[in-house]
Amino acid sequence: MKFNWNERVHENVLSYTIAGSLIVLLWFLFNSWGPISSFLGKILRATLPFAIGLILMLILKPLRDVVEKQWLRDLEWKQSRKRKIAVAISVIVFIAVITSFFMVLVPQIIDSVQALFASMEIYLDRLGELLDQFKISAESSGIINSIYQTLEDSVRVWVSNANSILSRLVSNSVSFVSRIGDIFVAFIITIYLLIDEERFSRQIKKLVYSILPVTAADSFYEVVSLSVKMFNSFVYGKALDSLIIGIICAICTGLMKMPYAVLISFVIGITNMIPVFGPFIGAIPCIFILLIISPYKALEFSIFVLILQQIDGNIIGPRILGDSLGLPALWIMFAIIIGGATFGIVGMFLGVPIFSVIYYLVSNRVNQALREKRIHIE
Repeated sequence: MKFNWNERVHENVLSYTIAGSLIVLLWFLFNSWGPISSFLGKILRATLPFAIGLILMLILKPLRDVVEKQWLRDLEWKQSRKRKIAVAISVIVFIAVITSFFMVLVPQIIDSVQALFASMEIYLDRLGELLDQFKISAESSGIINSIYQTLEDSVRVWVSNANSILSRLVSNSVSFVSRIGDIFVAFIITIYLLIDEERFSRQIKKLVYSILPVTAADSFYEVVSLSVKMFNSFVYGKALDSLIIGIICAICTGLMKMPYAVLISFVIGITNMIPVFGPFIGAIPCIFILLIISPYKALEFSIFVLILQQIDGNIIGPRILGDSLGLPALWIMFAIIIGGATFGIVGMFLGVPIFSVIYYLVSNRVNQALREKRIHIE
């Protein structure tokens, strides 16, 4: 009997073979996930210095370009010499900034945190005395006392665990020191990437175009270049904006004689890196700390934060960031909410530049499709 091997039978056999192979592969991954996960973890840990080096390169590249193309432009040196000197200056400036931060700001923040831990019991007693002074109904008193008791128990547990928190910080610091080798390797990789960026970029470009079709490779490089541009403009802009806000907050809280002014200003400055919601995320714990110290100071600080947020949102932020992201306010809030729900604080920060890239690409494709269909929508 002759078997008729037609095209339909061939497609069915191919489909069943692929489906069976996928089932076997999934079964293998499911039963061997432990060793595979351990292997992938080792690979990720091994490539961590390269990832850190690439991130540092993206951060230092604009500074290197300024030094090379503006500061050293008129010097009659070889281009390779200008590049090496520009990289050296960029790395020295970066190390000086990080060192200054740890030497000047970190000790003051640690002192503020230790003083806050030491005084927490006194502040709780004062808050209890303040609560007793209110003349409220028995039902309201029960509700408020219940809320207060919950807060008091939480804070007392927090204070009682202060030693374990500090010990964990010490152990993390030891772990950080043990990782100093990875950081050193990352710096070496950063220096190599900054010095020979064009060569590495050309090699990667050859690899991408040799593997992918031309249109797919063009799209890939469009996404990469746009992502780098958005990342640099957003990170540098928000970092400068947050630095200015932190300095203004430190000066004003110092003039207002706020307790723990350095700690509060640091929290406000760091959380300001998160668009829209950042100032309020940082203000809530600061207001709570001030509330148990002095309700008047908490009210004063709340008014100050509202004014500072308005100044930042309407004056400082637009002048620094401009329209570099190209996102309407509604989509910025959408990106923050989705990023925060998915990846927490890091997602709230990175969600905006990532969604800016997606928004730009989708907008271009939509406009191109409308032009091809000769549809004009205002």
